Parts: sequence; C-alpha cells; structure tokens
Amino acid sequence: MPLCCYSESLIGGRSENQDFALSFELGQDVFAVLCDGMGGYADGGWAAATFAQSVKEVVTRHIPEEEVSPEQAMTDWLQRAWLLFCDKHQLQRRHRQAQTTFVLAWLARDFTLVAHAGDSRCYGLRPDAVLWCTQDHNLYELGVMNGDIDPRHTPKAQGQHALLYRSVGRNKPLKPTLTLHPALCPGQALTLCSDGLWSQVRDPEWLALVAAEDAAGSLQALLRTAVQRGGARADNATALLVRFE
Repeated sequence: MPLCCYSESLIGGRSENQDFALSFELGQDVFAVLCDGMGGYADGGWAAATFAQSVKEVVTRHIPEEEVSPEQAMTDWLQRAWLLFCDKHQLQRRHRQAQTTFVLAWLARDFTLVAHAGDSRCYGLRPDAVLWCTQDHNLYELGVMNGDIDPRHTPKAQGQHALLYRSVGRNKPLKPTLTLHPALCPGQALTLCSDGLWSQVRDPEWLALVAAEDAAGSLQALLRTAVQRGGARADNATALLVRFE
C-alpha cells in the first residue's frame, strides 16, 4: 500500500522529552507506535522508548499463524512486548514506578487495528472530517461511560482528565483497548499523538494534515502551534502521521 509516515516531536517547556514514536513495515503492512512517558514518575522517558522498541522487536520476530484474527495477534504481541519491557526493567534496575502510555496502529490491506492504554490518541482522518478517535483511559471518560458524569454539565477541567487508570508499567497487568476500523482509503490518514499535542489542537486543525502538499511541514507547524499555546510549561508534543498517498 502507498502509505507514507511522517513524525515530529518537540520538547516544549519541559527539561526532558519523554515522548517516543516509531514506525516500521512488516511485509505489506505498516505499524506505527507512540508512547508518552508519565512525567509524574521516574524513568518515564525510558519507559516510553523501551516499550515502543519492545513492540517492534516482538512484532518483527513473532509472525502470527494465518488462522489467527488480527485482534488475537495484536493481543499476543502486546503481552509479549509487556513481558519484554518487564524483563528490561528488572535487568536495568529502573525505577519501580516507571510508566508510559501507548497507542499502536496496525495498517493492513483489509483493516486498521488500533490498540492503546492511557491518553495517547489515534485519529482517523479524511480531508473534511475526523472519522474517529480513541477514547482516553482517564477517570473523566470512565465516569461518562459509567453514567456517573454528565459531560453537558461537568467540565473536563476538574482534574479527572489527567488521572489515568490504564498505562504500561511493571507493577500492573497490561489491559489495552483494541478497536478495529476499515483500511485506509486514498486521501485518508491516521495521526498518533501525545496529549501535549491533542490537548492544544482543535478538531478542524487535524484536517490540514490529510491533503497538505508538504505533509512534514504541515505536521511541524501544528506541533509548533501546540507548544506556543501551551506557554512556558508546554508539555512535550509528538505526532506520527500516516497518509495513504
């Protein structure tokens, strides 16, 4: 498939960039993964880079059987990647609370499968609309889902949006959410991003990434805008754009 990948990352107003993104190919399929180390814990940057690299190691080494569904294959890969992450954590004696969010997209000829834990997002885009977006694993969204919070009357700015109940860490099982979508069509795109980007971007602004002649330049401009809006303490902002060209 004629899929092209573009990535960009800015440190913002922080002392360390704890985001990490990579993409790779396996046969005709494209994989994109983005992780955002949780800054409230030590070794967040290490956790982000290590889990992303562990995903690549596992996917490229363990080819699923033909009769296995994409969801089964993805679940197996992620569990293997988490175990590899835990092994590296122990061998390198990293901080016991090192954690990261992640979002992983598997783009195949017949489907797009997305897995995530935390608040790193994936957007499905076409030139005139945001088609879909992953749902954050935070207490606000959980409250809305359970009917405990009415989004019409309860603003997100009450702190619950920043409290995550799922992430990648050594001390808790990995419980990702998997969502299956149609394969990308010509003129469509996916954007994986950290919260330092999506929290500062309005939905219509994503659409410019889909059809821009200079995809890399458009992505860079969007990240610069996000960091400027974030001010002196702007979070790390990272994105990985995959376009069907």
